[in-house]
This record gives sequence, structure tokens and C-alpha cells, in this order.
Amino acid sequence: MLDIKTQTTKRPAGILQGQRIMVLGACCGFGRSIVRALGASGAQVVAADANAEALKQISGAVPLALKGAPEEALRRVGRAWGEARLDGVLNLMPLRHPDKVDLNIAVLQGIVQGFMPALSTRDGQIVTVVSRPDQALDVVTGAMAPALVSVQGALAHALRRDGLTLNLINVGEGAVKPARTAVVGLLAKSLGSLTGSELRL
Repeated sequence: MLDIKTQTTKRPAGILQGQRIMVLGACCGFGRSIVRALGASGAQVVAADANAEALKQISGAVPLALKGAPEEALRRVGRAWGEARLDGVLNLMPLRHPDKVDLNIAVLQGIVQGFMPALSTRDGQIVTVVSRPDQALDVVTGAMAPALVSVQGALAHALRRDGLTLNLINVGEGAVKPARTAVVGLLAKSLGSLTGSELRL
């Protein structure tokens, strides 16, 4: 549903000025759209995805090709990244793999484990985006948000003292534009100091 081509939305220039944001799963339709929106808001964007060829088509971002299992790739890249500046990770993997709950939980843990040193030194954020299933009987996809909310709640509680925040945006059909606005708002901290929250759009 969110994995479609969407129009660029103009944002106030500079709301994310000086921030470095990694977009994980950047090659989906929503990923390409949000990379443009983050760049237009002043952020330096690192576009991360396993699809190296599709990464070449994303302009205005630093490409980062992930190799191997996503959770292992994130730990490996995170170790190499070290304490270099990173203000946020936008996790779009649930949009790429909406029916793989275990994989997405492992990816969230991989982000925390891999990038904790870089994120905690900047009071960083991890924002995950999931989409609600189009079909009410799609039980597996419908289980994604509750599973990730549970995991992120436990992580948010444990990591609050380190200054790292984790939030989830749960997007329904036709809410692409509000999702972009919510992502930018969370990353700019204009929605307050939320952590462990689920925003339903």
C-alpha cells in the first residue's frame, strides 16, 4: 500500500538542518518519497537497502548497500559506523516485508545493537513505519504492529536513560502524506519527547 510511487511534498527548509538520518528500506516507494522529504528538510540522508541497483536511482542521498541477512548486515555496518554522528534511523523494513514478523523484530534489535553508540551520543531516534493490512483477515500482516510495539516498548524502557527513543507509525490506506509529516515531526522532535509510542494514522 505504501510501496507505491508518491509525489514529493514541500517542507519548511531547515527543520532537520544538520541532522544525519539513515533510511532503512529506502528503495520502496515510500522510502524514495521520504528520502526526498528529509533532504528537502535539510537532513543529510543515508539510503540503506539490500537492492544496490535500485539505490543508484535514489538521488540526494548517500547510498549504503546492505549485504546478507538484514539484521546481521545492520550489526556489521553499525560496528563499522562506530560513534560517528547519526541522529536517527527510519526503519521501513516492515513495508518491505509486511508478513515477516520475526525478521522485523530481528531487524529492530539489529538497529539498536549495531547503532547504539552512534545514536546514544546524539539522543538519537529509531522510527519504524508499518502499514495496516488492506484485508481484515490478513492475520500475519495485522500482527506486525502489535509485535513491534511490544518489542519497542521493552527497548524504549531499557534505553530511556541512554537518551535513545523508539517510536512506531502505523499507517492506514491513503495516509501517505500524513505519514511523511509524522516522520519528519518525530525526527525534528516537534511532536515532543515521545518514546515507546505508536502513532496511528
